[in-house]
Amino acid sequence: MMMAMDTTIDPAAELAKAQSHLDHLIHLHQKADDDQADGADDASHENDAAAANEDVATSLYKRAIEAQDEIQFIKLQRDVINLVNDTVKNSQRDGAVNEGGADVALSTATDQCTSLGLVLIRHANHHSHNIKSRQLYAKLTSWYANLQIDARQMACNLFRAHLQKEAPEYPSSQQSSTVIAEAFSSSSAKQQQQQQQSWSVVAKCLVELQIIYDAVQLVQSQTTDDDKHSIPQWRFDIVDELCRPIAERLRYHFLGEQSGLFTASASSPGGVESDKVSTMDRLPEWLFRYLREIMDNHGAHSVVMIEGVQPLIDAVVDSLLVRTQFLSEDNDDIDSPDSGFSTQDVLMQLKQMYYGHSSIYFLREVSRMARHALRANSFLNHPDMVGSECRDHSIALRGIEQLFLFDDLLKKKIESDRGDDLFGIDPMLYPVRMTDTFLTPREDLLLWWMGDERDMAIARLTLSSCPFPTNIANQQLCPPITDLFAALLYSSRSKANAFSDLRSQQMYVANVVAPLCSEYLELMHGEATLLRQRLLARDTTKSYSGSDEMLTANVLEWVSMITGVHVAAYAVLRSQITQNAESDQIRPEHHNPLDGVIKSIFAFGDAMVDEFVSAFVEQIMMERAKLAGYTMRAPFLISEHPHEHHERRGQRERDVKYTLTLSPDLNDSIHVLSVTLKACQIAAAKVNSMDSRTAEMMYFGSQSIENSLSHAVGCKFLDIGLDPMGMCPEIYLDGAKQFCHDVCAFKRLFQHTTSSEGPMERAVAASRLMSLDESPLTALRDALCALISSDTGSEALFISDFAADSRLLEEAESMLDAKGFGSLALEEAVSIMNRRC
Repeated sequence: MMMAMDTTIDPAAELAKAQSHLDHLIHLHQKADDDQADGADDASHENDAAAANEDVATSLYKRAIEAQDEIQFIKLQRDVINLVNDTVKNSQRDGAVNEGGADVALSTATDQCTSLGLVLIRHANHHSHNIKSRQLYAKLTSWYANLQIDARQMACNLFRAHLQKEAPEYPSSQQSSTVIAEAFSSSSAKQQQQQQQSWSVVAKCLVELQIIYDAVQLVQSQTTDDDKHSIPQWRFDIVDELCRPIAERLRYHFLGEQSGLFTASASSPGGVESDKVSTMDRLPEWLFRYLREIMDNHGAHSVVMIEGVQPLIDAVVDSLLVRTQFLSEDNDDIDSPDSGFSTQDVLMQLKQMYYGHSSIYFLREVSRMARHALRANSFLNHPDMVGSECRDHSIALRGIEQLFLFDDLLKKKIESDRGDDLFGIDPMLYPVRMTDTFLTPREDLLLWWMGDERDMAIARLTLSSCPFPTNIANQQLCPPITDLFAALLYSSRSKANAFSDLRSQQMYVANVVAPLCSEYLELMHGEATLLRQRLLARDTTKSYSGSDEMLTANVLEWVSMITGVHVAAYAVLRSQITQNAESDQIRPEHHNPLDGVIKSIFAFGDAMVDEFVSAFVEQIMMERAKLAGYTMRAPFLISEHPHEHHERRGQRERDVKYTLTLSPDLNDSIHVLSVTLKACQIAAAKVNSMDSRTAEMMYFGSQSIENSLSHAVGCKFLDIGLDPMGMCPEIYLDGAKQFCHDVCAFKRLFQHTTSSEGPMERAVAASRLMSLDESPLTALRDALCALISSDTGSEALFISDFAADSRLLEEAESMLDAKGFGSLALEEAVSIMNRRC
């Protein structure tokens, strides 16, 4: 009768039909409620009919559900019967266990466990509504658990026997690691000896048992909310077995235990003798060096895990995917959309999350071994290392340094293995951090260590601060103290990011990095003070300042120091805390303690530029090189009528229309300015010879000084041209041409500035407009007058006439721009034209 049900009832069709009928009845019921106003009697009859039909539909729906549950129970029975039949056939075919039969028995047990596990996966969510299905599924789960325990124990025992026989020296030699990798490699299966082939079969069985067991646990945890069915702690049995010899050697060498492969008379080739660990000062160094040799020199990580174990796991997962694909083709109802879990999806999920990362799991187990060895020896709790009885605090400091080095080693191995592709990896796979285990939980020890880190870093920085060389040939683009500061920042950043706890990271930044930055600023401020004193030092042989060589050397030192502060600011910017893949996400409310430090360093660099330019322009150029006298005399020369005091001005006034030379009182100013700008170009030429990837930042010192000097000197000339103080009420052509010649002479010195419309460019435009010949000046004036419909013969233009109409103002500004005076405001241009005589 059950088989007849299986052929006559389509549960999906029955469910769809019942649901459709039920929806129709609900619609009729709602329509009856809407039509109550038409008559209470008719509505009551319709409601009664709808209720009766709803009961019929509900009954049909329940029957369809029961039929589907019954069919799922029959399918489960069918799969169990097929499983039992296959098991009986395999047992009859294999016969009794003979020589080499242990491997055959393991293969048979593994195949039986895999088949039963696949049945449990396919029916994981089809037994909750039917008591018979629940009972049968529970019995199958218990059966599978017993089979899996026996098969796993058999696989582990056989694997250990093969490991001891084929690679007895593992992990103490590179050759033993190569033997293991070749035994697991499917590409060399034809060349393998019989013993290695047998070992490969055992290894595959061990991996397959683990994968199917984890897949069953995963799907069962997703079908129930009970905590006892939560996902277990993932394990790699094959990696655990390969870690067992390493753990035994660590117990022997560093804990003095004699078990397993090691007895009282056992010796360790190439290892660390156990009597050497009686002193605590070298324990972390010896332990981590020993583990590093095992992973790198002996190939336990690169050869065994990456070249041997991981390809084996991938091959087993691929074979299981092919097997489940064949099963789905033979049974069209398996892994269908309404049949529950897809076995292939479960296997792919496990591979992405876990089984594709055996090397990371191995590193985690190595870190756990190291943690156990240090804890067993009371590391950082021993009286010889910390406490009032400690004779040498450097012992603890060296030990803590070793913790950071080991954490960094494991981190680099993960990055070299996976790169940036860490998405989807279970966080439980990441190695244990030694710093989080031994340093972070003890805040008193953490603060003491941070204080020592701060003091040592500041001491190193202070020792490197010495007067900069004054020889031009020995000038550097960046001072040595900045190079050391950047190196200390890189080391500090690595240590801060070694903590997975955000609070510890911020504590390190606040207690070490921030004080280091403050000390760097103090040292650079002192150097800037010395440079300013040397810049302003007088030379009795020169009227303006020291010799050209001394000025060049001093400018190069300023360029180097300003560039160094700029580089240091970006070094601090890049040394901020980064998010670790295995740590919690940094929340927005956490304030970065380096934000204020970064702003201070950038502001200090700008202040150094301003200090140099101020001292150079105001004291050297203005006072000593006589630029101040020129700025006082120029307005009077510009506004002086050409026919006044003709006799006093002499021949030069008569020849001014033919030849123009630089005003005599500007010779010293333009000389010292040219020497300074040439020094900036020397620094820029050195940067040009550098690698283009690093050269851009090194231009900052020379470019910032050139731009600032152009701004400061341009302001001096612009004040003369615009005459904000009213010292030049009239402008005559001869004086204006001389002024234009002087301004253009200074402008030619600033060929390499990046400013396009700064004060110097505006001063040049103002001087050109002042010295414009009568004909083009009259044409420009007439054009502006025409815009406002003013009489061209009027004496003056008024800016208010243009400001009243935005269109006229825009047209006037466009006209100035077309004539080459666009850098001047319209009001400034009108003022110059009104004063022109």
